[in-house]
Amino acid sequence: MKNQLLMLAYISVVVGIFAGMLIVLLLSIFRQNQEVINSLVSPQDFLGLPCIVEIPFDTHSRGKVSLNIKGSNIGLIARTTEESKEFTKGEEVFIIGTENNQVWVISKSSFQHQE
Repeated sequence: MKNQLLMLAYISVVVGIFAGMLIVLLLSIFRQNQEVINSLVSPQDFLGLPCIVEIPFDTHSRGKVSLNIKGSNIGLIARTTEESKEFTKGEEVFIIGTENNQVWVISKSSFQHQE
């Protein structure tokens, strides 16, 4: 009787290990076939993207721009290095850099000259 219980315990452990390995294998195959969806946005994702001026600004002030990235509308504080250029509401600008939760932008005409 004791030997039968011991044998049953061994068989149960082996079946449990086998079933666990099978489930892990099936899950890894299933995950490889899925496309990874990542909605996190890093500052590097902003570079070169067009955005629209929401709050006007110039070289000596900050403004706000909005852009659509990965299906989300994002508003960002914006600055520029372009001398004697004032960005007006609704104007399209391009992001050329990020720093301290701010973006650096240039005008559409300057961006086209750089390409």
